[in-house]
Amino acid sequence: MRFLLALLLCGLLPAAQAAPPKTTHAEVAVLATLHTLHAQVPAYSLQVLRDSILRLAPDVLCIEVRPDRYAQRAPEANKVEYPDAVYPLIDAHRYRVYPMEPAQPRFDAILKPYLQASREFAATNPAASAAFSAHAESMYAPLRAYWTSAARVNDAVTDAQMRAKHALQEGLVGEGERAGWDAWNGEFLATIERAAAENPGKRIVVLVGAEHGYWLREKLAQRPGIRLLDTAALLADH
Repeated sequence: MRFLLALLLCGLLPAAQAAPPKTTHAEVAVLATLHTLHAQVPAYSLQVLRDSILRLAPDVLCIEVRPDRYAQRAPEANKVEYPDAVYPLIDAHRYRVYPMEPAQPRFDAILKPYLQASREFAATNPAASAAFSAHAESMYAPLRAYWTSAARVNDAVTDAQMRAKHALQEGLVGEGERAGWDAWNGEFLATIERAAAENPGKRIVVLVGAEHGYWLREKLAQRPGIRLLDTAALLADH
């Protein structure tokens, strides 16, 4: 009997070893949006944004709005994609939603000194401030031509341009710019990590303005419990 039991166990062991482990990692795809620029990029219209979200098949959405504004479905001055595209999808598909912008008073605690650093830079270095604004405009002009698909808005070329823009911005404006940018993006990152912890094995799509994409992708790629997806590759044949 003992010999027979040993044979049975030996026969079952390889099958047990071959079974794939059950994943507890959340899949995260960062999907960059263009806010008002969606109207200037025909290949990434609000309809294409809606289609891209559906193609990524989220279980969970992390969105770039404050919790109170999401609760009210308040209009956003710049982020036109929310009332016109994102909120209707949430209503239709009942995604679990995590607003990423901090609630008050944290919202003002980060944003006010961040904006003040920019105002002080413009006041004390008007020529440099004007030159940087011109640089940003000149950067976006070829990007609008380059963005011939949703995939390109989310690819390494776009991320490299945004990374360089913010490195220059931080170098010009100084510590207030660096600290504010990191703190603001850090709020997004903390929310995504909470969503991943609360939704193991699920797919999370993060909707965030294109300038934030490089920052979040770099940090998320290093986070335990998260498997960062290649959004550009997932959308490439769309």
